[in-house]
Amino acid sequence: MLTNHKCIGNKEKSNSYMCANATSIERIRTKKNILPFRCRVYWKPEWHISLGIIFLVCVSTKSLALAFSDGDDGVLFSSENNDDSVQFVARRLSSVMEDDTTLSESLSDDEAESLEKSSENQIPDIEPCSTSKNGQRIKVQYTTSIVENEYIVAFKGYYRQEARQRFIQAALNDSNVVRWEVVARNNPASDYPSDFDVVQIQELHKNDGLDSLKDHPAVKRVTAQRMVIRHLHFVNDTEEPPDEFWNDVLFTNISHTEEQKAYNLSDSSFRYHEEIEERGGEEGEEEQDRAIEEDIEEMDYNDIKENHEETKLPCDGDNCIHGNDEKLTWTASRPLRRSSLTLGTAFWQTTGRHSSRRLLRAIPRQITTTLQADVLWSMGITGAGVKVAVFDTGLSKSHPHFKRIKERTNWTNEKTLDDGLGHGTFVAGVIASGGKTCLGFAPDAELHIYRVFTNNQVSYTSWFLDAFNYAILKKVDVLNLSIGGPDFMDHPFVDKVWELTANRVIMVSAIGNDGPLYGTLNNPADQMDVIGVGGINFEDQIARFSSRGMTTWELPQGYGRVKPDIVTYGTLVQGSSMEGKCRQLSGTSVASPVVAGAVTLLASGVLHRGGIINPASMKQALMASARRLPGVNMFEQGHGKLDLVKAYQVLSKYKPQASLSPTYIDLTECQYMWPYCTQPLYYGAMPTIVNVTILNGMGVSGRIVDKPVWHPYTPQYGHHLSIAFTYSEVLWPWSGHLAVWITVAESGKDWEGFARGHISVTIESPPEEGETQPRISHVKLPVKAKMIPTPPRHKRILWDQFHNLRYPPGYFPRDNLRMTNDPLDWNADHIHTNFKDMYQHLRNSGYYVEVLGSPFTCFDASKYGTLMIVDPEEEYFPEEVMKLKQDVEKGLSVVVFADWYNVSIMKKVKFYDENTKQLWMPVTGGSNIPALNYLLASWGVALSDGVYEGDFTLGDHDMYFATGTSLAQFPQDGTVVRKTLNDQAEEMLRAETESSPDVPILGLLQTKSRVGDEIPEMNQPSGGRLVVYGDSNCLDNSHLQKDCFWLLDALLEFTMTGHMPSVFALNAGAPVPPTTDLPTKMEHSNLHKHSKVKR
Repeated sequence: MLTNHKCIGNKEKSNSYMCANATSIERIRTKKNILPFRCRVYWKPEWHISLGIIFLVCVSTKSLALAFSDGDDGVLFSSENNDDSVQFVARRLSSVMEDDTTLSESLSDDEAESLEKSSENQIPDIEPCSTSKNGQRIKVQYTTSIVENEYIVAFKGYYRQEARQRFIQAALNDSNVVRWEVVARNNPASDYPSDFDVVQIQELHKNDGLDSLKDHPAVKRVTAQRMVIRHLHFVNDTEEPPDEFWNDVLFTNISHTEEQKAYNLSDSSFRYHEEIEERGGEEGEEEQDRAIEEDIEEMDYNDIKENHEETKLPCDGDNCIHGNDEKLTWTASRPLRRSSLTLGTAFWQTTGRHSSRRLLRAIPRQITTTLQADVLWSMGITGAGVKVAVFDTGLSKSHPHFKRIKERTNWTNEKTLDDGLGHGTFVAGVIASGGKTCLGFAPDAELHIYRVFTNNQVSYTSWFLDAFNYAILKKVDVLNLSIGGPDFMDHPFVDKVWELTANRVIMVSAIGNDGPLYGTLNNPADQMDVIGVGGINFEDQIARFSSRGMTTWELPQGYGRVKPDIVTYGTLVQGSSMEGKCRQLSGTSVASPVVAGAVTLLASGVLHRGGIINPASMKQALMASARRLPGVNMFEQGHGKLDLVKAYQVLSKYKPQASLSPTYIDLTECQYMWPYCTQPLYYGAMPTIVNVTILNGMGVSGRIVDKPVWHPYTPQYGHHLSIAFTYSEVLWPWSGHLAVWITVAESGKDWEGFARGHISVTIESPPEEGETQPRISHVKLPVKAKMIPTPPRHKRILWDQFHNLRYPPGYFPRDNLRMTNDPLDWNADHIHTNFKDMYQHLRNSGYYVEVLGSPFTCFDASKYGTLMIVDPEEEYFPEEVMKLKQDVEKGLSVVVFADWYNVSIMKKVKFYDENTKQLWMPVTGGSNIPALNYLLASWGVALSDGVYEGDFTLGDHDMYFATGTSLAQFPQDGTVVRKTLNDQAEEMLRAETESSPDVPILGLLQTKSRVGDEIPEMNQPSGGRLVVYGDSNCLDNSHLQKDCFWLLDALLEFTMTGHMPSVFALNAGAPVPPTTDLPTKMEHSNLHKHSKVKR
């Protein structure tokens, strides 16, 4: 988030656009006050939502009763309820149901549209587990595709089938559609009104039918239908494929299998491979007691090192990968959809880790005993009266561990309700098993089993949407989702999650298995209204696989929220097997049902208290009672470890109220408040933003009364802090945000010490049934910060965040083409996510690093020694190019770490063929080289479309160049470093390995200053310095194989002081002459759809 920037043209001082920093405490989230038009930034609605700038503008509350009369074609709101008549409303008129009363939050079309545009489509999926024999691992292979000519048409309300068909017919009759058909959905929800249909369309002209549907007033959006297929392979622990396997399959395609043909998959389907390890029976139990190899992190905690290494898929009959198809198929563990979060093997390594062995205590046999569920059982609390839904792979009716299976429903196209994979059985067992050797938390709860995956491991987005609707109809209380994915902009899925929680469904979801990387949270667990669960081992250490925060919805302008919410045991947890025995699994997929079972048990213990339980109050109780783990920051553990007994005590005395997460802001508290505690505040710095989540246990909707107020403690120098806010105008459902911008006031310019104060917030919600006055809650947020005098210019680095784009919403490929097990660039490229280690290195070196979330026209370059532009994908405004040129002339230095860009390779790595609207054609390469060349053109610097990879030596340092680019031209008075590398483009495009000598990979340039300009600190006339390096992978934790932090130090020595380190002078090569053969933009690229720059 930015302060209230007002971009102005300062013609007297320069021709560039400047930014006046007009911070205001009164700042409120509106569409108009982010950046005025003069900055020419096109702010799309989804970015407003990502920032939380316009949640809702107004909410009116009224009681609505829903019934399904025979004569009404519209959304049904009036009439009487007959017995068990189902009550529900669309997300645009979201209801909260309790008994026979339905409270609806009525949203205007504009407000709902703003919310809707915050997400984009994605395919949900789930990873299987198995009841395999002892010592076996499950090799899992995924294939996913968009179903050709099949689309999900979402409506603005719930309508009967006849009404929905009339809407579609009216929209398509006048279009050039050859044929269309509504796909019949034969499932338990088909008898009720729905808010979507699946339509098959054959168009004469591309998009004619789709555009006609989108223009219909009753249609909310049209998205592609998606499908995922999973393939299981069982291998013994000793079976390992050769190390060279991936080299054989790296750039090959997969021919049609029988499953692909049956389900109409395109040739360029997307595949990935991942492995699950499980232990079952006595042999597995004995292994628990043995020494477990661990990775010990520097932050004073240990992680169990799972015996899951990146493995290679064995060649097994039809599953062999052969051929030299011209289309590239990626093998990846990060799909474009939600996947099961049972422990896989694709774990990223970070620097600063080493391995050792230590003896661990024996792991407890019962997770329920460890968390003291027996204390609640002894009080007669066993889950009775609570409906818990398990969305997974089904469950056998005759399974001996379950005595209260209330309903099993099948949402697939198979005629079975049973679990053929074992994953659903395990999850259900952790929640509600009655088996003596693997007890669940709530054995007397009503189990509602939703089978959303076939035995062939196929699922569709529409199956999940129908099942979610049915869960609302059945008034489910708790819903467990052991699935997740990176797409927080998946329209249908996110919308439906909001609707579920608005209807008082407590959703528990796994945070993801993409740790230890930061910025790897999965959706829907990263949503404010969902309980996001991370994993720990039985030594109370954060599990290595557990995904880390922060959330990335709010970037680049803002800062992420705290997630996970809580953590619990997710390593070697026992649950039910399909055969009626017990098995052990690991992953946040396991931690999620642990919390879901605990929530079910807790809810059953306070049923006598009426309607105090809702998604917010339950989360408040879990957070307030959680035990904080020492030496672990909030983006790893959230509020801490689940404490079941204490949570019950909190709920027993709970009164509806609002609360905040985190509950205080202490920018000096390490490690918990990392990264805030790593850098003090000083005058003139970019605002430090703390994104606080507001939980509203008083009602599904609410608002902040007036505005938050800053109360400085004068004796504690609080007046030296300047505090501003942005916040949700409406809290819905059950939550909102309060972004606190902290800067140093001018009075603290030269002061050093600690400043304190608090922020007061008043939350108001509509009265509940039987009440006449609104519900009011007053909340305080203590604030503490350390301040120092402003550091000198040569110690200040500005990180360009504004020009980093990533998935979602578009297909932005990875920077390292060798890492095909994770092709999506989705970790936000922030100094506190995948550039975390680089940031810490810079801080340890004495530099102060600030983040720029706005265009180059909106910062004062005289304050900074170096601007770092790393792996940019965004375009540049002409005003930015002009201003940066002038800033460099006045002494600002620029360091650029670029990445690969090659149109032919971009076409090679597309996910789907053109018949699927090219939804997943890369919108750019690893970096946007044409845009970078536009930015650097005034200095005669340009990068090429060459793609290079290989090891080399620079001075005494061994280096690895991982899928980078080269200099296309560089001024003769600059210094150029050349090295011999492999031509990776030739390898990918022609399957030929070629060595390219003298590749120019690094250029250093001392620019010339304008006459009369000088750097005051150096007292000499000089322009800034420019450094361009062709690869950013050596800084990025996502791809780090050999870090180049020493290189960054040397480059900063040059840019900050002007001194040329000898390692560059001694390795200087021939200059790079000018050329006109420069990379161009890919035709028909969709970058404009995701770019903030509109020309």
